[in-house]
Amino acid sequence: LLFMPWGTESELKAQIVAATLERTCMMPPLPADAAAFDRRKEEARARISLVAQEIARLIGAILAEHAALQKKLAQLKAQPAVAEAIRKQCAELLPKDFVVATPFERLAHYPRYLKAAALRIDKLRADPARDARLAQDFAALEKPWERERQARRKGGAPDPWLEDFRWMLEELRVALFAQELRTPAPVSVKRLQKAKILQP
Repeated sequence: LLFMPWGTESELKAQIVAATLERTCMMPPLPADAAAFDRRKEEARARISLVAQEIARLIGAILAEHAALQKKLAQLKAQPAVAEAIRKQCAELLPKDFVVATPFERLAHYPRYLKAAALRIDKLRADPARDARLAQDFAALEKPWERERQARRKGGAPDPWLEDFRWMLEELRVALFAQELRTPAPVSVKRLQKAKILQP
């Protein structure tokens, strides 16, 4: 039911199966001969059920956080700019094929990202001026990154550095709007400004 905004139950199952196969069978280096293929198959057989359960649990947590966030967003009539920013963030994080399109290591952080957006809404009521100030700081980094990404997309291959910066921006959202949820590594506006300057 929670997956309905993205598709059907069978589509969700297909994505979970594909993500499970990716994590259990498709790691580099890929098998180069029949013996290596058989070894990979046997190794995967032992793990496949546990990995599928782990992925399904994580997707369940992501969908539950997303549903809770949507309820809070529906009540955010007085702050359309914040609501739009959070909707854009959700659309970026959760396209129709997000289960297979996002590396598992990144997906594991999604419940925290969505929880941080919900906490932002809670804090907004108490201090809208603070939120506006932080949003301005965030936009000063996000907008140039978005422009650069669009330019590179037109040119062809995606840029790994820009992709890494995207995840740093997600962590910055947590650091700015929901510090209590913590980030795996220190992140701040100043750190990301320096990272931008050091871009190759």
